Amino acid sequence: MILPIVIGIIQDQEHRILIAKRSKEQHQGGRWEFSGGKVERSETAQQALKRELYEELDIHIETVEPLIQVRHHYPDRSVFLDVYEVSLWHGNPRGKEGQRICWVHPDDIQQYCFPVANNAILRALSLPKFCLITPEVESEAVFKNGIQRCLAQGIKLIQFRAKTSTERVYQQRAKWLAQQCQVAQCQVVFNDPPADLTTLSQQGLHLTSRQLLMLDKRPHTTLLSAACHNDEELKKAEEIGVDFVFLSPVHATTSHPDQYGKGWQWFQHSVERINIPVYALGGLGKDALPIAKQHGAQGVAAISQLWDR
Repeated sequence: MILPIVIGIIQDQEHRILIAKRSKEQHQGGRWEFSGGKVERSETAQQALKRELYEELDIHIETVEPLIQVRHHYPDRSVFLDVYEVSLWHGNPRGKEGQRICWVHPDDIQQYCFPVANNAILRALSLPKFCLITPEVESEAVFKNGIQRCLAQGIKLIQFRAKTSTERVYQQRAKWLAQQCQVAQCQVVFNDPPADLTTLSQQGLHLTSRQLLMLDKRPHTTLLSAACHNDEELKKAEEIGVDFVFLSPVHATTSHPDQYGKGWQWFQHSVERINIPVYALGGLGKDALPIAKQHGAQGVAAISQLWDR
């Protein structure tokens, strides 16, 4: 039997996240958690979340957005975690059940000990809603101006992709991009970097689906992503501990005219099989975020529709 649990990620105006400590008598006792609880048979997930957060924290929630769904099997029980970001709430949170609560900055949350099932939630919280994949651009000035424009518009995750560039151009742009992203606090993964860019690839590496299937363990890198197109590749990504994946194509694109779009139902069915944050890719832009979130996506990845804005 799988225990259905709904979880709320609550942030304050300083973007700190509220966590609570489980009592020693509870399952996974003594560890920290995000507030929530069991979904009763007569409830929807969002009804249960409203009830649980009032009973536990004395707050009233107004607006929520799906974050991730996690299925995890402990030795003594199996859980299904349905996780939401609470974007609008009111009240003064307090531990109504005597639990200790704490506001934590996202950069510090990894210092706290959570149940193992929460690992995927922590990964999802560390990732933004949009990922820019860099286009093939010949002009150095156009490339640099485009990156600076995207960073100024708030892009916080970039996949550097330069399949048609020479190795020298790749090296120059990758090093410059890494510097710009460090200043802008933007994460970056490098798609197929040259061998002498080991230092950069250890910071962030993107695997093609072919490279992914050839691996039997995770490469040494701080941030790891992979391109996936089917269940086999998704399972492999989960097996080696990829941090997030790009699943495509949702719709047909001009960059891959030989591939037909598989649609949102296919995307959702695929995402439900794994516990990894997944970016929807393929003919999508920022306006696709609501429907992507409804179908289980971490967010949206795009080339032209994020670059050209």
